[in-house]
Amino acid sequence: MYLSQLRSKYSGYTADNFNTYFGKELTIYFLAGSGLTPAFGFDKAAGKSTKEIVGQYLEAYFQGFGVQRVKLPRDFNADEVADLSKIELVNPEACEVNGRIFVRAGGVKAVK
Repeated sequence: MYLSQLRSKYSGYTADNFNTYFGKELTIYFLAGSGLTPAFGFDKAAGKSTKEIVGQYLEAYFQGFGVQRVKLPRDFNADEVADLSKIELVNPEACEVNGRIFVRAGGVKAVK
């Protein structure tokens, strides 16, 4: 067994992990002020980030959990979602790495 397996109860992004960490009735607000930021690829062999943009991050406030960065597809466009509006993540997934929770989604929808 590897040490990394001992540190992390969950591995890999899954919808079950998202529900375990945040539950199904989570209220999320979009923080557009920070804008979308690029998510760069990672070269495991070199141990560093690449210049290739593989996705985007947005910051959102998860009620009861604070601000969380959410990784989205490279072609995601946030123009239709207003700052501080209530949102729903499309196909949210989460993973745990060294005690930190990371979230990704296929997109974001405004909730009325």
